Amino acid sequence: MYLIIGNILGLIGALLMVGIGFMHERRHILIWQNVQFLIMGIGSLVLGGVSGFIADVISIMRNLFFLKRDLTKGWKLFFVLIQVIVSSVFLYFGGFRWIELLPIIAAVVYTGLIDTKKESTLKIVLSTCQTMWLIYDIMLMNFAAAVFDVLTICANFVGMYRAKKAERLRNSIAEHTENHRENRKWEA
Repeated sequence: MYLIIGNILGLIGALLMVGIGFMHERRHILIWQNVQFLIMGIGSLVLGGVSGFIADVISIMRNLFFLKRDLTKGWKLFFVLIQVIVSSVFLYFGGFRWIELLPIIAAVVYTGLIDTKKESTLKIVLSTCQTMWLIYDIMLMNFAAAVFDVLTICANFVGMYRAKKAERLRNSIAEHTENHRENRKWEA
């Protein structure tokens, strides 16, 4: 019964994740992402994934903070430390399993690199973190979430390819513009 409930919650959370992908306003994204994290976190907990639940709860706290203030390096470090400390306590008392490290690592990496400027770098970060969640979801038998993890990874690779292409085009235009300015300077 827990397997079915956990997978239903995983599916609901994954569908929300897809819907969030179509949003453009940061405030709405963060609010709905919190709902998604809550549902998926409870799904992980139902399936026995304590660190997945913890990672999602701390991500909700981070997002609520981010709605009100800028996420500076100091605040990012604060949320990373909370993630590591709280997860360590639960892993110590609940029994260590290597699989429980994956959501912790994913949350720490994502929090540390959330504000990267290059879109292609962000897509790599997202794909890496989502791969950790994929392995975690498979180990928890959260198959509904795992399917969406795969789709998210694929979408990020397509987005990364497009971002790299756009970055190359912007760099080429900038280089061409600079060369044109240099040539005009020599003509004058």
